[in-house]
Parts: sequence; C-alpha cells; structure tokens
Amino acid sequence: MAEGRSPGRRSVLLALAGVLGGAVTGCAHIPGTGPVRTGGAVEAEDERGYRVQPPGPVPGASPAELVLGFLLAGIGVDDDFEAAREFLSSARRSSWRPTARTAVHPVATLELQVGEATGQPAAGDDAAQATGVPDGASVPVRVGAPVLAEVDPTGRYRSAPVGERVDVVLTLVGEGGQWRISDAPDLLLLDESRFGRVFSLRAVAFTSRSSDALVPDPRWLLDRTAAATTLVEQVLEGPPAWLAPAVSSGAPSGTELPTGSVVVSAGTATVDLPASLQRERTSQLKELQRQVVATLGTLGSSATQVQVTLDGGELPSAGSATLDAGGGDGLPVVVADGAVQRLAGGQLVPVEGLPALPDPQDPAVLGDQLVVLVAGRTHVQRLVLGDGGEPAAAVPVGDELVPPSLDPLGWAWTTPASSAGTVTAVGPQGELVAVPAAWLAGRRVVGVRAAADGARLLVTSTGAAGQPDAVRVDVAAVSRSGSGTPQALTTDATPPTPWLAAAQGAVWLGSTSIAVLGAVVPGCAQAASATEATRAAAQAGAPAVWQIDGGRATDLGGPEPGAGAVRLAGATGTGRQSLLVGGADGRIWSREGSRWLALAGLVAQDPSYPG
Repeated sequence: MAEGRSPGRRSVLLALAGVLGGAVTGCAHIPGTGPVRTGGAVEAEDERGYRVQPPGPVPGASPAELVLGFLLAGIGVDDDFEAAREFLSSARRSSWRPTARTAVHPVATLELQVGEATGQPAAGDDAAQATGVPDGASVPVRVGAPVLAEVDPTGRYRSAPVGERVDVVLTLVGEGGQWRISDAPDLLLLDESRFGRVFSLRAVAFTSRSSDALVPDPRWLLDRTAAATTLVEQVLEGPPAWLAPAVSSGAPSGTELPTGSVVVSAGTATVDLPASLQRERTSQLKELQRQVVATLGTLGSSATQVQVTLDGGELPSAGSATLDAGGGDGLPVVVADGAVQRLAGGQLVPVEGLPALPDPQDPAVLGDQLVVLVAGRTHVQRLVLGDGGEPAAAVPVGDELVPPSLDPLGWAWTTPASSAGTVTAVGPQGELVAVPAAWLAGRRVVGVRAAADGARLLVTSTGAAGQPDAVRVDVAAVSRSGSGTPQALTTDATPPTPWLAAAQGAVWLGSTSIAVLGAVVPGCAQAASATEATRAAAQAGAPAVWQIDGGRATDLGGPEPGAGAVRLAGATGTGRQSLLVGGADGRIWSREGSRWLALAGLVAQDPSYPG
C-alpha cells in the first residue's frame, strides 16, 4: 500500500465506501492482508434526473479503495460507463461489457478482501515506494455479496434462489505507478439503492390475441437515451415464449432496426421503421405502430410524444395506444351480515337489488357482473347487478374453491385448491372449462386474479417446502379460441418468487405491478432488505405485504403480527394504488401512506376490488 497520502485524500476515498453502503468484511477465500473497512447505509437517494457523474480513480489509491471506487462508478451509466472504465487497465478498458449481467444485492452487504500483493517494493524501501506501484505488481481482491436478483441484457429481472451469492476475484496490476483492474468481469454489481437510481421499469407492449388490448412485458433498463432504441428492438423481436400464445406482434419475425432509426430529442421520440415493412398489410402496420407508441410511452418525461414513420414516410394515426393500468376505480365489495356489500369511505353500503343468498363467500365484481361462492365454496353463483330478475342456477365446480376473479370477457376464474394441473373458467352462460396449467399439477392453489387486459392471469400456488418453487406467484398467459374461450395457461418455468416461504394471495396493482401477502424465507436476501418489523413478523410466521414491480420486490409492511391477516385486496384507480388486508376475525386494514390502519367499527370478510 502506498504511503504518504494526505488525510484529505484518505477521507475522500473512505467516503466512497460509505456511499456504496457496503459492509467490507473478512473472507477465507483469499489470505487477507489489508485492513477491514466498513461503509454506512445510504440515507436517501438522489432524485432521478439529477444524477452526479461519479469520480474516476484518485492518485495513490490502495487496492481496496480503487475497487470500492470502481463499484461506485457503476452508477455512471452515461457515456458508456466512462468513469468506471478509468479504473481498468488499458488492455481491459475498451472490452469491458458491464451490461452483460447485472447483479443486485441488499444495501450494506458487500464484502471485500484484499489478498497478498506480488512485485511490490520491499517494506522500508522508501525510495522504491515513492515512485508508486511498479509495473508488474499485482494483487487479488475478492468481492462478494448475497444476490437479490439478476437482470439480463434484455432487462428481465430474475429473483435469485435463496442463498445465491456473487463472488468474483479482481486482479489489480501496476500501470503508470497506479493500481488498475486488469480482469474485471462483464458484470455490473449494484446494491438495491443504486439499482433504483440507474435502472427504470419499462414495458414492451404486444397485442392481445382475443381483443385489441395492449399487454405489457416488463423490462428493467438503464435510465439513458439508448433505452428507447432497446425498447423498439425488443418490440421487433417479439414476445417471450411463455407469453406468445396470448399475444401477437405487428413485426414479422426477423425484422431488424437499422442503426440510427430511433432519435429522442426535446421530449419527442421519432422511430423510422425499416423499408422492408412496406409490403406488410395496413392492419399489421397499425398494430406495430400502436405497440411502438405504447412501449415508448413508458419512458415518461424523456419521451412525451412518439412519432412513427416508415422509411421516412409518415404513417396515419393508429388510434389509442396506451397500456391499461390494471385494476379499476370501483368500490371494493365485502361480505358482511350474511350479504354482499360495498365498502365506501370505511362504511358498509348495501348493494341494491341483490337476492338473498345462503352464506355467500368471496365476492368478485366487474361492471354489472357479480360472482360469489356458495354451498360451502363448491358452487359459483353469477348475478347481474341492477337486473332484479331471478338469478341463474349456481354452477357446481369442485371442493374448496379459491376466490373467483372476473376477466373483461366475462369469464369467472377459480379452481379447487388441490390442483390436478388445471384452472377452472366459468363462462357467462355457466359453461365450465378446465384450462390446462401444467406447472400446477400436484400443487396447492392459493388464489387467481385476472388482469385487465384479459391476456394474463395471476396465479399463486404452493408446493414442497424448502424448494425454490415452494411458493410461486406466476403471471400466466391466457390463450383463447376465436370465440374467447380459454384454452391454456402458460408461464415462465423459472420460479419467480423463491424468497417467499408462505403466501395468502396476490393481486394486480397495475399493468406491471402486483402485491403479495406473504412471509419471506428467514435469512434470505429479500429479508435483509426488509424492515425490522417485517423480519420479526416473518420469524413469527406472520405475513406482510410486498409490492412486486416487474419482478423487483419492495416491503410495504402490514398489520401487526397478531392481526391474523388472511386476505389481500388491491387495485389501481383514480391515480393511486389502493390496498386492503382482511383479518380472520373480520377486521379490515387500509394502507394510508406508509401505515396500516384498521377501519374502526367495521366487521366484514373477503374484501375484493373489481376484477
């Protein structure tokens, strides 16, 4: 380690560790010779749009300080990570590909260990040490952390299995009298706070095969101008295999985007589609145009307007091109005093015109359609609000049905909790369809929830404890016949929520956001990022509410552990998210700001928002 650094320079370098929020601890993999340095947790994030370009390496930095500075510079996404590349050796600088893989770890969990240096001047050789780090000197530095998730080059966010870690060894070499990193892996390692500063959730839009609804495929992309080009390329690439049965793309297979075809300037994104598309049908071009406009609409303020041309020529307007936010802004329904009632302003409001039903449970409403479970949760009863006529006979479905959900095509989804690999859909005329869902065979279904686009179904299920798929909260694609009858459910094979130990259900909060009522696996990476109250609740087996945005989970807390939370209701409407938690004893809690408040004087069961 070089000597003679001034106190001011040393304080700047140590401040880098604090900004990283990394706990630099010992490790047995490499013999340690350097001191242990610990950084503090980040108190607050900078507002997006005011990102500060990180500094390059400081002359005289030690191996530990250089590596910490390099990791911090990973937030400098502008100019192709120019600041981070300054920490690399001249031989590695241009070939480093940081976006090949992104690993996210909890704040304050970074580990760093410096190994034995070779080729350094002997201790006490002041003259040699004064010249800096000699060429040919080298030192290994191990960097490790528990992994929350990884993001692939296409922006897909994958939660890591419990216990997964990233451990890499960086070799530092002497170059020009300074330490530089000669073999940095093609990896961006960010803590959760830094990830949220430089990555943003976007969505690639495709078209539902059963309607003209646009269906989003969420992606986490670096917050930079190049994101617009990446999104258009992903539209042209088409949907992932699991989603493809439910959606279509206006782009023929193999369509490529010429260089420079996407330009973002002064809040307007201009996309020039390739000339090869001129031979496509007008309807297909309109479909592709809608998909591109809706996709780039997720860029927010950086692209408030989108213009699509074809080989430089203008295209006529394709009509509305926005992603449905999901949910609805209608009032939730509950069961109280043996009847289905609405919940308005913390008060129960009777639903006019409903006939008396024997022991109704788990109501679901959408528009003028209402379905409830009756006969001990074995039959589905459909009612038309305001109709006043005699209701159709209840449809027998099976034992121990999960709460139903209505999709925009009028199908009610439910299924027996013990699954044989199907989910039941009950049609508007009472027709029953056992919709194949192969991954559910032998599992226990906890809940289902239809998306507002009609092309996706949220399915929560449990399997063998201790496995990566012990609790799955899957977004499944719904393929349908030409008449809209559901035919199959498909989903990604990768376990989406390996960090959950239990779940009471999940609901949509938006087109790419869901909420889950569940408990995390004690000691997992998500538990490290949770609040102390949530970790304590998980130890006691009590659930909390987690919001999952495109795969990324955020702890929202929940009612006290003794509340007996068993039901979650949620929706996005009128510009804000609404969440309710129902307790086994009939109490209902509403999320207000960051707190969960019990609705005073109210006893009701089975809260549910429209859908």
